[in-house]
Amino acid sequence: MLRRSALIVSTLATLLLAGCVTVNYSPPASSPSRSAPPSASSASPSPSTETFTPGAPANQCLTTNLSVSLEDEGASAGHLHAKVVFTNNGPDCVLKGFPTVQVAQGAAPIGAGSEEDSSAAVAPVTLMAGGSAIAQLTSVNIDPGGGPLGDSCVVDHGTGYLVTPPHSTTPIPVDVPNVPACTNGIVWMTAGPVTAP
Repeated sequence: MLRRSALIVSTLATLLLAGCVTVNYSPPASSPSRSAPPSASSASPSPSTETFTPGAPANQCLTTNLSVSLEDEGASAGHLHAKVVFTNNGPDCVLKGFPTVQVAQGAAPIGAGSEEDSSAAVAPVTLMAGGSAIAQLTSVNIDPGGGPLGDSCVVDHGTGYLVTPPHSTTPIPVDVPNVPACTNGIVWMTAGPVTAP
């Protein structure tokens, strides 16, 4: 038995030295790779990154799709009246509530923003593509020297208005030269809700 074992070992050694034995090694098959689940941040961006305040209607008009103008509607008993016109340059959308109007010098507001006319009813208004909605703006006639407000209003003049649509946080500039404003915190403008024209 010992002679037979020695013979086997000797034969294997001879074969290995002669290069007649090849040892093949195959690595274990790797498990199929899994695609990483899509990250939440990889979702398509929302069409709008605009921020709206609570209570905004569904399909709120995007500020980027609106243009604004002011139309003079005359004066009465120490007050000036104007119509704020919102024109929709995008797809059908909705406005509801009160705009905010401020006098500005360039892009910087001066004085207080308009207060809301709480006596007026509020309802959603649909603006078709190319359509418009309006809001009434009433101002104390403070020019010159504060008008009926007298010395309680420190008057300066702006280069236009900043009009923020209802439930929006982005003002839209409207150029109107030499607009008077109370610069010491006195409120002298009142805005009504958006209505159909």
